[in-house]
This record gives sequence, C-alpha cells and structure tokens, in this order.
Amino acid sequence: MTLRALVVYYSPGGNTKRTAEALCRGLERGEAEVTLLPLHRARGVALDDYDLVCLGCPSYHFSPPAPVRRALEHWIAEGNAKGSIVPNCPRRPGRTAVVFVTYGGPHTGIEEATPVGDVLAQTFRHLGYDVRAAWYTVGEFHDNMNPRLNLYGRLGDIRGRPNAHDLGVIETNAYGLACVLKHEKGMRAER
Repeated sequence: MTLRALVVYYSPGGNTKRTAEALCRGLERGEAEVTLLPLHRARGVALDDYDLVCLGCPSYHFSPPAPVRRALEHWIAEGNAKGSIVPNCPRRPGRTAVVFVTYGGPHTGIEEATPVGDVLAQTFRHLGYDVRAAWYTVGEFHDNMNPRLNLYGRLGDIRGRPNAHDLGVIETNAYGLACVLKHEKGMRAER
C-alpha cells in the first residue's frame, strides 16, 4: 500500500527548503512516494491526489509570506468551488496534512512562528484534512545588513541553523508519521 505525499515549500532564504528536504528524507525512509515542489510550481497540483500534504514557509512578522497567503486563498477558493468546504468542516478520510514553519530569533522566537502554523493548519482543516502536526524549526535570519540579528535575539546565537540536529528531528518525525499513515491506510483498505 503506497502512501503518496506532497511536500510544498516557500523558502526565499533556504531554511524552509532544507527543512522540506529533511521531511522528504524521513517520508521516503518510511516508504512514502514523495513529490517535493517549491510553492511557485505547486499551482494547479491537485491536493486530493495525495494522502499527505505538507506545507512549509518562514514566519514573516508572525504571518505567512504573501505568496503563501495567496496559495492558501486559492486552495480555499478551489474547495468552495468544489463544494468541499461545508459547515463543521468534517474530516475527509485519508486526507492528512502537516505544516512546518521556520523562524529566526531576532525578536520573540517561536511566538512569532506559531500564528503562521495556526493559519496554515486552519486552511487544511477547512478543506477537511486531519492536521497531524505543526513543526517549527529555528533558522538563521538572512540579513546581510544586520548580522547581529542572529546573535542577540531571545534564542541566542542561531548562526548555521537549521543544523544537522534540527533537520534530524524533522526527518525522524516524518519517518514516524509515514509509518503511522501507511498502517492506517492499510487498515482502511482492509475494511
């Protein structure tokens, strides 16, 4: 029983892309068939063709970046047009989502990222997906004009992050998720 997974990311600085690649490695270790796409190439992809949809982006001032917001609005409009967004947002069997957010530490750290994860997750919940996880990964802030931002925020020195440990956590979590989802898909097929 093949688990089909789609991993979509928006990553102007590279942190979210590296996180998405680690997520893919974990899913593939769990024997999932994975499609990895940057956000600009995901337009027109049918989310419902996948058992698992993962969406990741950085946190920009405790909000998703504008291209991600536009994609979310597009998917909601598509869901409305298909009639799949209905009162009470019932979960659609076999439709699972994971959201992942990268964030830096120049201001308040993860408190800036969790609202982004909430927005991404709520979009999938409206589409009837079972949101299994919201993963948050520290990433070095890319601002050549002010390198001090990576040294003196609430998180301390975050240069070089996400590091091997950060990415290993994502990979391990994704592997575990793939194993669970494959088992659940097999159980549904037996019914």
